Amino acid sequence: MRRVLLCLALFFASPLLANSKTLFLNGVYAATYGDIAWDKGDWRGSNFSAIRLKAGIQVVRIDFVSLTLGFQKVGFYSGMHKWSGDNDIGFDYRGPVLELHLFPDAPFGFSFAGATGTGYSYLTSASQYHYSSCEGCKIDAERSALKVGEFTAYVTYKISSQLEILAGAGTRSVKGEIDYDVDRGGVHSWEKGDVDSWKESNTMVLLGLRGSTL
Repeated sequence: MRRVLLCLALFFASPLLANSKTLFLNGVYAATYGDIAWDKGDWRGSNFSAIRLKAGIQVVRIDFVSLTLGFQKVGFYSGMHKWSGDNDIGFDYRGPVLELHLFPDAPFGFSFAGATGTGYSYLTSASQYHYSSCEGCKIDAERSALKVGEFTAYVTYKISSQLEILAGAGTRSVKGEIDYDVDRGGVHSWEKGDVDSWKESNTMVLLGLRGSTL
């Protein structure tokens, strides 16, 4: 929880640290944004919501179009809510984001973001394990090393000069490489099971707040 609060403080501080002056002699506009959002979508047969934090800096601005490069972190393992399904899962992934903003100065704006990420998920639903050769041992968890690709589209609405409400939808494609935490008489090891990996692609909806100087 302390890590979540620290990340929140840093992300909301990003617009305060930005300025409209140049960073370099030839001119780089240091506009930034920071998001806190909540998504809702399927993950391995269950429906979850997860906290999403994202921040970025403007790299190109042409009239009503802004291009930003940023970084996001999604999940936080415990920063999740399960809406439906039988699977007990915690996931966390993070990675770079490239986002195109249209009409960032207007009351209503639009943005389109592509992101990649890596991380881990932990499944603790024994009925979902695929490890038939575990005789005389106990499996504590299934861990998946994640590779994630996302595309999201947002509508934004300014509620003040530097604060916006955002709502959107997107797709999330995930591949997980599976290992099992096997307990053999108190000795733990990560081992491969009957299935090496899994892959899925699902839609999601998002709602959040954005602090922005774009």
